[in-house]
Amino acid sequence: MVRPGAYLFYWLYYADGTSVGAENKPLIIWIQGGPGLAASGIANFAEIGPLNMDMQPRNHTWVKGRNLLLIDHPVGTGFSYITDNSLLAKNDREIAIDLSKAIKAFFRTHKRFRKTPTYIFGQSYGGKMCPRLGYYLHTAIEKKRLKMNLKGIGIGSAWVDPKESTLIYPEYLFMMGIIDQKTYLKAMEIAKRVGNYIDKREYVIAGKWDNLLFNTLTEEAGMEINFNNINQESPYPALEKLQDNINKYVKPTLLEVNQSIEWKYISEPVFQNLNESFLVPSTKFLELLLNRTDLKISVYNGNLDIITTVAGASNWVHKLKWHGSEEFKYAQRYPINGDRNGFYKSAKQLSFWWVFRSGHWVPEDNPVAMAQILDAMIDDER
Repeated sequence: MVRPGAYLFYWLYYADGTSVGAENKPLIIWIQGGPGLAASGIANFAEIGPLNMDMQPRNHTWVKGRNLLLIDHPVGTGFSYITDNSLLAKNDREIAIDLSKAIKAFFRTHKRFRKTPTYIFGQSYGGKMCPRLGYYLHTAIEKKRLKMNLKGIGIGSAWVDPKESTLIYPEYLFMMGIIDQKTYLKAMEIAKRVGNYIDKREYVIAGKWDNLLFNTLTEEAGMEINFNNINQESPYPALEKLQDNINKYVKPTLLEVNQSIEWKYISEPVFQNLNESFLVPSTKFLELLLNRTDLKISVYNGNLDIITTVAGASNWVHKLKWHGSEEFKYAQRYPINGDRNGFYKSAKQLSFWWVFRSGHWVPEDNPVAMAQILDAMIDDER
């Protein structure tokens, strides 16, 4: 319970399937996006858990050599629940406070992990939450309100700077031939309005223009657009099937779960309740972490992602105001291991990764590149 009547569900995998010596292996805490997508299903079966969506073993699971903690958030998502809709989170601050409380409760219960090197990884809206959450946790550790060995933060396909992401994706679709010039010019005018209202901090109005942008592109495109990965078909039929399988086969095995809960891969009430916060950036928290801590921070994006294009991410990451910005700006790019998997560069504790053959779900789309990102991030020394 993070608040009276508000409960967050977590799912812990011990490294390599055994609790023996687990505290001696790194711990990754995964923060899903949406907002309102359930980590207990999406991260678990669609991306990084030991089984895939067909309930078959996943070769590139993150639980090989690492502990993995999945949290269904915000409250009301997945197996997390509330006793009244008034308890739904209304903004990013409330989300981060709830997550902080859940993580503090985890380390109170699982004291053996207090010295374990721990990393926060977030995707999409979860990636947007990571800087704020990381700052809250770092502050709690400094003030001795939390015993946790936080070492780094992974920010994947993240909605950290909605303005920069929004300004790029109409051009991306135009360059890829999905929309024609007429639609492109119309979309760019709308995107600029979104950006202007974000600059004025008029986020509700910006959100209305953002909805118009999405609808315009969807209606006028020459094809159905998968905004997660331009080269793939819609993921929703597979997610609907996953939703049925979790309710039929997975939920009954989870004895701590209220069996009356109908698990859904996304909670629309959660999403809608955050409309005032959806376009609020989290760059200032990332700058605070870069300037005040020595936490490792990796930002990674796929080149087939439309929602958070790699170009948009490159734009905002190069605009960050921190003491290593000049060094980072001129840092040498290096190829990611393997054949045409992309590039990365780093300066001080920050690294940025251009991941090829990948959309919004980098861990599943390009596990080879993701493995190198994890290896670069994770320090096994205690």
